[in-house]
Amino acid sequence: MDKARKQRVSGLIALVLLFALYVAWTQRPQILLHYDAQGSGPVSYSFKENGVETLAGDIKPGEVRSFPLSLWRSAGYLVSFTFHRGAEKYASFSSRPGYDKQDLFLGPGLEVSTQPIASGSFRQQQ
Repeated sequence: MDKARKQRVSGLIALVLLFALYVAWTQRPQILLHYDAQGSGPVSYSFKENGVETLAGDIKPGEVRSFPLSLWRSAGYLVSFTFHRGAEKYASFSSRPGYDKQDLFLGPGLEVSTQPIASGSFRQQQ
């Protein structure tokens, strides 16, 4: 095999690998957290994978945050969220996610659902 052909084959292999990495990165499993626009203020969150906190921060009403998930995981892979607004409100959610995109909805009273939350669908607990 001559030098020019080796370079073309090497370039083609590199291009295929880069494309595969691009697709793997852009299509990787993730959880999208949607916070209801009628929320009463920012909510602090903590995102854990297998009990290890990987992301923490605040989300404002109407925002959507993306949480990328690990591609290579053990059989017992678990993700969990903890939400709180001040000291009085607290909610949590745990899941064993698949390898696709998952939407998670956070209501104004820190209700957590995997389905869109209709306004007024939850009663305030006294």
